[in-house]
Amino acid sequence: MKKLLNILLITAALLVTAVHAQFSADLSNGDIGIKISAEPETIDPAKDLMLTITIENPASLKVMLPDLQDRFQGFSLAEDFSTEPVEAGGRMLQSQRWKLTPKPAADRYRLAPFAVTVSGSETYTFATKPIIFPKVEERTPVTGKPEVTPEPEWIAPTAKSITLWIFAGIGVILLIALILYGLTKISSKVKEFRMTPIERAMTELERLLNRNLPDKGLYKDFYVELTMVVRRYIERSHNVRAPEQTTEEFLAAATDHPDFTEDVLKQLKIFLESADLVKFAGQKADKEMTDQAAEKARSYIKSDADLLIIASREPHNQNKKI
Repeated sequence: MKKLLNILLITAALLVTAVHAQFSADLSNGDIGIKISAEPETIDPAKDLMLTITIENPASLKVMLPDLQDRFQGFSLAEDFSTEPVEAGGRMLQSQRWKLTPKPAADRYRLAPFAVTVSGSETYTFATKPIIFPKVEERTPVTGKPEVTPEPEWIAPTAKSITLWIFAGIGVILLIALILYGLTKISSKVKEFRMTPIERAMTELERLLNRNLPDKGLYKDFYVELTMVVRRYIERSHNVRAPEQTTEEFLAAATDHPDFTEDVLKQLKIFLESADLVKFAGQKADKEMTDQAAEKARSYIKSDADLLIIASREPHNQNKKI
């Protein structure tokens, strides 16, 4: 009911002004229709000016006009009112009406340019041209040409536009930072991938120790990560799928592997089973135990890597591999 009443009011206003001679101007921009009509068609200081601004736009867009009180020059405001936007045929229709009292001593009667903000999938603002209302004595026809000024008038951006610019700038900075961070991580991963098994294992071990998990009470997490450092080293150096196997499965596979002596298997068994007690059996650990476990892992990796270097230099082993 309210929408129907608004449509009737707008239609009535347009019909009433059409009966009498009236001033009109078109400030449309693309699909945004903005039309101005005023009665009487010329300014008479003895009569009030009834001015109507009609805005028509697609229903998918929202058109906002600023407060025009300070944009009228040569008038004093008597009263104003606006109607709620109504939708018809996929387009929104709204109007603003102004009752303006001309000032007798004014040199000119003018509606200065104003900013129109359009919001939809994106937000943009455009400025209208100035409108000059003819005086009674001039009786000059309205050409629709913009007022000639020495320099274009600058319209300050709205607070909403400034906010959007700020957020856009922050977004660009964050995107650049994210790209740089990603490139750094990729470069680090590529560099680490090209390391020898012992270099990679020592890098992973130092990274784990720098996290200070025992100091945070995360003993179980520490042992899980520590044993994975050793298991990944064994997989890269001896082609044994240690990370995917349980301790029992790994020891069974390593027993039949020529690279593992009985003494090495015994050390690995003690190391892995001690870690399993903390990881799965709920055994309490302390800082001294974790330091010892880390040193055992470091010692094993270094000694095993040395043995592999020595074995690779022996002609007998080289011929055997061939």
